[in-house]
Amino acid sequence: MNRSSLPFRGDIEGLRAVAVIGVVAYHFGLPGIPGGFVGVDTFFVISGYLITGLLIQELEKSGKIDLLQFYGRRARRLLPAVLLMTLVTLAVSVFVLSPHEQLRYARAAVASSLYASNVLFLRHALDYFAPQSALNPFLHTWSLAVEEQFYLVWPALLLMMSRGKLRSPRLAATIAGVTLISFTLCLWLTRFRQPWAFYASLARAWEFGIGGLAALAWVTRWACRSKVVPVVGWIAAGALLLSFALITEEASFPGLIATLPVAATVCVLISGAPQNNEGPTRILRTAPLQWLGRRSYSLYLWHWPIIILGVAQYPSISIAGRLACGALAVIFAAASYQWLEAPIRSNPWLAKRAIRSVGLGICLTLIGATTAVGAAVFAKHFAESPAQKAIVAAILQTPTAGRRGCIIGDKATKAASCIFGAPPYSPTIVLFGDSHADEWSTPLVSIANAEGWRLVTYLKSGCSVADIPVYNVRLHRMSDECAAWRANTIGAIVQLRPNVVVVGEFSSNHILGPINPSGKTVSMATWAAGLKRSLSQLRGAGSSIILLRDSPTPNRDIATCLERARWRDASQTCDIPRSMGVDTALTRTEGELAAAIPGVRLVDLTSEFCDETTCPAWRNGMVVYRDASHVANGYAASLTGPLRAALLSSIRR
Repeated sequence: MNRSSLPFRGDIEGLRAVAVIGVVAYHFGLPGIPGGFVGVDTFFVISGYLITGLLIQELEKSGKIDLLQFYGRRARRLLPAVLLMTLVTLAVSVFVLSPHEQLRYARAAVASSLYASNVLFLRHALDYFAPQSALNPFLHTWSLAVEEQFYLVWPALLLMMSRGKLRSPRLAATIAGVTLISFTLCLWLTRFRQPWAFYASLARAWEFGIGGLAALAWVTRWACRSKVVPVVGWIAAGALLLSFALITEEASFPGLIATLPVAATVCVLISGAPQNNEGPTRILRTAPLQWLGRRSYSLYLWHWPIIILGVAQYPSISIAGRLACGALAVIFAAASYQWLEAPIRSNPWLAKRAIRSVGLGICLTLIGATTAVGAAVFAKHFAESPAQKAIVAAILQTPTAGRRGCIIGDKATKAASCIFGAPPYSPTIVLFGDSHADEWSTPLVSIANAEGWRLVTYLKSGCSVADIPVYNVRLHRMSDECAAWRANTIGAIVQLRPNVVVVGEFSSNHILGPINPSGKTVSMATWAAGLKRSLSQLRGAGSSIILLRDSPTPNRDIATCLERARWRDASQTCDIPRSMGVDTALTRTEGELAAAIPGVRLVDLTSEFCDETTCPAWRNGMVVYRDASHVANGYAASLTGPLRAALLSSIRR
């Protein structure tokens, strides 16, 4: 049926199953598999191994590569299932997501249909591990785009290097050269532009290249003869499983650490050469792994949108609920494989002439892209309704200091300031803190302009005022920059000697608790001691200090909740219980600190956000929060009066 084929390898089918188990377990948040995402790297190596072996076999037989036949096989193998997933996901999104979400993700569906979703995510410098990334039901298609781009380039490269006559040394040198260049680029990008290293095909090509080198004849011959290969295979299988368990989101991935799952996968592939029946092949050829391996592509396609849309519908989904989503994904994968993927892949009419399969691929691509564009047009129409536009307008307003670019970046350490106000520029007020301090820059600038004060801001996102170790989620490491910035800024403030220093920070994010249960936080006692040190140092300026109690934290995206409620269920409430949004122990600790340090005053505006039992999402006709923790700019501006009263009281002291 196909001009070129390779002997069936049951161990590879089983290895696919292991890879997809890791990916699904990671995405579903199952414990003990924090590095399951490296299963994608295993898929890349397998693809490089199989495709290179297939193309070399064709070159050996005929001295050429039938590109039309090759692309036809890929079209039958990949495109029908991904089109079905795209259509179903877009349809279900209408009933689950808000119009603005539908619009955003329909654009991702367009890119996915055109095999370029990784380019879309690159353009937006999207961090795969960031919480906001987990909202995109098409995020997983980035790896399909990388594979399809590999399929587009790799055969042409091998054909060009063979020049009608296969020369193994030249071919091996070409693959090795591409692999080395790509790996070097990957290491550099991982350090300086990590999203590019993650999504860019050129930065991932080395993983396919390693698989391609393993497919060369001399490697296979050595594997068939060597008696140590089974032992190597067992060690490699253990290393692959260890990479699932030990690699975490905090790792600088896919840099040097990615060599562990890649090398392990290559060694498992080599150990399963047709003549070798020892090693991990015995397990990989077992019936359950064979069944799952055959459906691994379909399972990969379906699992991600199912869990994303499931969480969107049920934000507090339990482990049992996630397992139910997993079972549903297996059912969808089995049905998709049985009734769509396998029949089209083996259809004799399509396989008889390559042009038919290529034509099918073009038609499926056009259907997917056109449908996604139509979904975007549909979503855009409803996104422009007054109710939706009001919410979006509220969340798109940026605080004044942030809009001026006054919040410095992750790697900056200098005490960078911005100055606001009006003549006579007296007294001087300083705003010091992170993005939660920036929330108050709009009302403070308004007050400074009205009163003739000078307002100086010192702001750095993600860095605490409290003298504690800070983990940077974007850099995936502890931030030495925060400590340097904090010390430099306190020194600059002391030298400035302002009348009042307003301190604001996302305090609960740095303290081990319900807002941030990760191990990258500190205890309440450690945080309190660190804040006391910083406040005591600030008092060296002789300034009055206003310690702003952080606004109540909903810990879920309130704006998105409101958008969905206005779209699908107007009776749905996005309010949060006061007990969830306000940490009374933290309030008490801050009050005790303020009382213990002369010149420090705690200003608590919680009553402007919550009543005795509830913190509303919509208050006084305004959206209160623009995301899961930040106050909407319009609502912050409405609190100018209480903030002005607190400032006047401190200035008059």
